[in-house]
Amino acid sequence: MTTTLRQPDVSKMRQTDVGPIIQLLNSSHCVEITGFSNVGKSSLMRALAHADVWLQQLGEAGSAFLPVYIDCNRMLEMTEQGFYELVLRCLRESGPALAGNQALQDAYEALVAPANVFQVPLSFSNGLNAALLGSEYKLILMFDEFDEPFQQIDTRVFLNLRAKKDRFGSRLVFVTATVRPLATLRPGDHSGEFGELFSHHPWHLAPLPRHDVAQHQRQIAAQNGAVPFEEDIDFVYQWTGGHPGYLAGVNRIIGRAEEGLAGESGSEQNRFIFLRGVIDLVRGDSTLHTESEKIWNSCTAEQQEALRLLFSGLDPDAFTLSQLMKQHVLVQEREELRAFCRLFAEYVLAHQTTATFGEGLRVDEESGEVTVGGRPIDLTQLEFRLIRLLYRMSNSIVDKYEIVEGVWGDEHMLEVDDARIEKLVSRLRQKVEPDPSTPVYITTVRGRGYRLVVD
Repeated sequence: MTTTLRQPDVSKMRQTDVGPIIQLLNSSHCVEITGFSNVGKSSLMRALAHADVWLQQLGEAGSAFLPVYIDCNRMLEMTEQGFYELVLRCLRESGPALAGNQALQDAYEALVAPANVFQVPLSFSNGLNAALLGSEYKLILMFDEFDEPFQQIDTRVFLNLRAKKDRFGSRLVFVTATVRPLATLRPGDHSGEFGELFSHHPWHLAPLPRHDVAQHQRQIAAQNGAVPFEEDIDFVYQWTGGHPGYLAGVNRIIGRAEEGLAGESGSEQNRFIFLRGVIDLVRGDSTLHTESEKIWNSCTAEQQEALRLLFSGLDPDAFTLSQLMKQHVLVQEREELRAFCRLFAEYVLAHQTTATFGEGLRVDEESGEVTVGGRPIDLTQLEFRLIRLLYRMSNSIVDKYEIVEGVWGDEHMLEVDDARIEKLVSRLRQKVEPDPSTPVYITTVRGRGYRLVVD
């Protein structure tokens, strides 16, 4: 059974998102798309990058736009140069309009092999200027998987982007896709000037609406020469809430369960019995559990606590609940708040009863086990060496020289730079922090190093 959400005419899905976002971009507004893990941000960004979608939404006026999809996972390194290189590379790959732009090509080559450090931002500036001045297009730069670059790269990069927007106005528009709003990912520094471009036009991406889920189920059934029962659509939507990651997993389970039935679930009554039998498989599936965990971890510590209180029948903070509703983690139905789907609701209930409070982060050097709140964390060898070093020096500042010595060894002192250390710290935070964007265990002491806060 095929469960892909991609289809030839991408505009047929996400109409409630695609149309309004294109109208905002058409009005030269920058748009900040946020949403929890695997909710479909990348699929939406790729859809917005299709020239045909612009023509469908705006008619002939859509041909004036050149949307350029920039997947930040393709960065060769998490640095200023790495980011600039990716943007110019994507511009060159965007199609015939820029493929033959010699000034853009020259700028890219100068950026890749700069004569000095000052050549890097200058070459990027020259390349972006060439793309804008060498064509009549309105350029839409669409930054997908933007969380880590925005948090880690020098703020000068984003000041440069802001300056380009100020210079070219409606000719240059940005779209970003992150889990959380830019203002919360990197508060309190000059990157806020870049974030101001998006402050009036946030777009909190919801899971797929029911009619899109129904269309998807019909598409899957058609590939197998069948028509889905309404019970199938109701079941899938109830358990997944339209979350694409959940949707793929539940359809995979249903497909495998059907393989051994030889048509025995063909009547409505048999189908009802069949779907009831699938529930235990859905509940026990490790892939679906991982999806739930990602959504849970994309919530802040305050939001997690609010969910625990809500599912305990208590009254959480009203502001935090409103945030969870804006982010579509919670939905309101008949004046009652509930999780957006049954799978996540059951995860929160299970997490609430099994969570161990007050234990914090612990490192057992003898066994090599690291736990957070009593839950074991799977770490790589380098990640374990780093957390062991920080744990040994709990509540004290550990500088980069001590980190290189303790994690990589003295012989690598000249090979390991700041960016490599920062990347390792970032990976570790993703695994041990309740909210990696606002770390409570591994804190940064600006200009000095890192400190592990342990009670």
